[in-house]
Amino acid sequence: MAAGSAAGLTTGLVSCTPADKLVEARPLSASEAERLAGMRARNFKDGRVGVRATLGKPGAEIKLAGWIDWRRPLAYLAATAPAPGPDDGLLQAVPGIIATRPGRADGGLPPQAPPGKDWRVRPSTATSAHPAPIDSFVALLFAIASDKPDQAELLARSDSRWLGTDRIADRTVDVLLGPAVPPQPKPTATPTRSLRPSPSPKRSAVGPASPTPGPNSLAAMGGAVRYWLDGDGRLHRFEALLTKDLPVKVDLTREERPELVAIDALGGRSTKPRQVTPDEAAALALMRQRNRAAGGGRITLTVPMLPAGMLLATGWLDWRETVAYIGAYDMDKKDERVLMRANRTGVTVRNDGFTAGKLPPLPPPSGGWQAIPWSARGDALGGLDLDLLLNEALAVSGTGKDDAQALREAALWLRRDTLGGGPVNVYEIAKGADVGGARGAARIRYWMDRAGVLRRLELRTRTGAFAQLDITPGDVPTLSRPRL
Repeated sequence: MAAGSAAGLTTGLVSCTPADKLVEARPLSASEAERLAGMRARNFKDGRVGVRATLGKPGAEIKLAGWIDWRRPLAYLAATAPAPGPDDGLLQAVPGIIATRPGRADGGLPPQAPPGKDWRVRPSTATSAHPAPIDSFVALLFAIASDKPDQAELLARSDSRWLGTDRIADRTVDVLLGPAVPPQPKPTATPTRSLRPSPSPKRSAVGPASPTPGPNSLAAMGGAVRYWLDGDGRLHRFEALLTKDLPVKVDLTREERPELVAIDALGGRSTKPRQVTPDEAAALALMRQRNRAAGGGRITLTVPMLPAGMLLATGWLDWRETVAYIGAYDMDKKDERVLMRANRTGVTVRNDGFTAGKLPPLPPPSGGWQAIPWSARGDALGGLDLDLLLNEALAVSGTGKDDAQALREAALWLRRDTLGGGPVNVYEIAKGADVGGARGAARIRYWMDRAGVLRRLELRTRTGAFAQLDITPGDVPTLSRPRL
């Protein structure tokens, strides 16, 4: 996703050579090319910095303030418009995903602990034909860091330029014009012999075709960016034009290095995957038995939806009868409400019949229900995220003990965390398509309390963000079948 996010800049940035004053630009010297080539790797090594940015023309610009952790990677910012309005809000992002929460931040900075509710999550539009300006800015912010340096010789041959010197915080810096994304070496073509003559170039009906950017042009490298680099290759400021009339200016405060915590939809606290211990594997092997003994309880669900939305639900889960009953609704379209009763064979659904944010009615209302087997649900992309969560919640209950040795091979401990005021351990268990994937990147995570009972299921959704199904153990009412 990081590569895709950066690739979107190839159509997003335009030349940012200053038009308000003449500069005696010259090609980069060898040492300047080396410093510029090492900038992204230096940013990645430093990890976390403060961000202060303005997006837009003077008098109408949106101010953005917060921090970025290039190693994770995670950005956390507050946007403040000239006057209170819909452009105000909090933003968290990882490459490819944007999460926003409306509201004006006190003091212009986001709160250190991000709020837990009212976030909207969507895929970034940075790679689309018409990217949102804030998405292009976030993509550029991530693109200026990499775990390896650029190739200095390619930068030296490019249209990168030295523009002059400046002073930032009593430090002399060089102002360099360089590419938004690292230059790539030209692939070596395999010679082939064609039996057909080369086609004649087609003449445009409206005029000459647009010239293709040369391989050394900054347009072929994501567009031009002005970088303020000190003698150690640390970046202190950068400027670009996201569109012809939309400038962005960013100052990096390198002394700010707070630990950033992602919202739940973006994965929560950082993970440190390791193999589970024998005791942990034994506890995981007994989890289904302990869940059944606990009986079940109240459940709440939060599911990011495409193209940009959040599905919320409340209800009950009965682990002994293998039944779940919920009322689900769209966070921003509360008139779109669905009652759902799920068991091992499928779901029974009914439109409306409850108040958004309230528990579903008991007994279920009569009439208007439709029974659908699991095999008839889903779409071209596979199982629905909501269905996958409910299926797994029903499956983690049983009378048999699982194989602890097999779990030692398949499971990873990710981190310790807290949920509902109590400590939990977060695990993943690789299965199916997860096998052979990156450590810590399985589709489902399991949050287990000290008693060995599941308290949260976490699902990596189609958006790339995470959905949660939280269980509060307690008495479960009779979840009777609705009358169809």
